[in-house]
Amino acid sequence: MEFTGERYIPSEDGVIKYEHLHRYAIAKDFCKDRTVLDIASGEGYGSAMLSNIAESVFGVDIDPESIAHAQKEYAHKENLKFLLGSCDKIPLDDNSVEVVVSFETIEHHDKHEEMLAEISRVLTNDGILILSSPNKLTYSDEPNYQNPYHVKELYYEELRALIDKHFNYISTYGQKMGVSSFITSLESAADSSDLLASFTSQSKELIRKKISIPSPLYFLVICSNSHFEPLKSSLYRDEDDLYMRTRAQIMSLSDTCREISITARNLNAELKRTQTQSNESQLKLQDTQSKLQDTQSKLQDTQSKLQDTQSKLQDTQFKLQDTQSKLQDTQKQLERNFFFIVKMTNKKLLKKIRRIFR
Repeated sequence: MEFTGERYIPSEDGVIKYEHLHRYAIAKDFCKDRTVLDIASGEGYGSAMLSNIAESVFGVDIDPESIAHAQKEYAHKENLKFLLGSCDKIPLDDNSVEVVVSFETIEHHDKHEEMLAEISRVLTNDGILILSSPNKLTYSDEPNYQNPYHVKELYYEELRALIDKHFNYISTYGQKMGVSSFITSLESAADSSDLLASFTSQSKELIRKKISIPSPLYFLVICSNSHFEPLKSSLYRDEDDLYMRTRAQIMSLSDTCREISITARNLNAELKRTQTQSNESQLKLQDTQSKLQDTQSKLQDTQSKLQDTQSKLQDTQFKLQDTQSKLQDTQKQLERNFFFIVKMTNKKLLKKIRRIFR
C-alpha cells in the first residue's frame, strides 16, 4: 500500500512506527484468548499482530482498497477476518466481541457519539475498549498546525466526557516521544519480571517516583463496565535505536548546514564583487550612451546642413541650366543677326565666314 503520510504501514520507520506499535503492544495484554475488533484497521498489520494471541480478530475499515489489501496480505491467518464497514455502522452482531481497539480513528470524523454507541453495542457487558486520540492542545493548538486528514480533534475534557457517557471504569494515559537515560540488563531475557524503575531530580536531590509525561501528544484510554487492572508505564524501543539514528542525522545535517553557510558567505562575497563590477560597467555604459547621444546630435546637425547645401546646389544647378539655355539662344540669335548683316554687305566675305564657322 502507498504511504499517504497519515495511515501507518509496516514499511515506514521512525516516530510514527514507535507510536503505533507501542499502542498495539499495550493492547496485546488485554486480547489473549479473546474475540477482538480492530476498528479502522487500515493496512491490517495491527489486527494480524493481535491475532497471534487472540481467539479471533475482526479488522473493519471504511476503505475498500485497505480491506482488499489486508484480505490478501494476511489470508494465511485463519482466525483473522477483514470486513468493510464504518465506525458508526460496524458489521458485527450485538455483544459479539470482548475487546475493541481503535487507534487514531476518532479524529477522522465527527460522528463521535454514534461511534461510541456502536462500540458499546458490539462489546460484551464486561468488554474493554482501548482507544487513542491526538491531544488537540499539544497536537494542533500549540504548534499552530492543522492536519488535513483530521475532521474533529478533542481536548482531554471533551474525550473524557464522551467516554464517561458509556463506561463506568476508565483509565487515561498520555503518549509522547521523549529521550531518557536507560540502564538495562545486558542479559537476554524474554520475561517481563524486570520492570523499569523511574527516577528524576528535584531540588538537587535524586528521587524515585512514578514518571508522568507533561503535555502528552496522544491520549490512550482504556475503559470498561467491569473493573480491570490499570496499565503500568511502558516504553517501546527498536533494536535499531531511533534516538541514535536521529542524532546521527542531526549531526550530518549540522555538517551540511556549516558547508552551506560557508558556501553562502563565499557566494555573498562574490555577489558583492559582481555588483561592484556591474555598477562600474553601468557608469561606463551611461557615459558611452551620453557620448553616443552627443555624436548623434552632431550627426543630425551635419545632416541638416548637408541637406541645406544640397538644396542650394540644386537651385544653383537649375539657375545654371537656365542661364546656359539663354546663352545658347543668345548665341543663335547673334549668329543669325551676324549672317544677315554680312549677307547684306558682302557675299564673298559671307562665304569665307561660313567656312570659318563650319
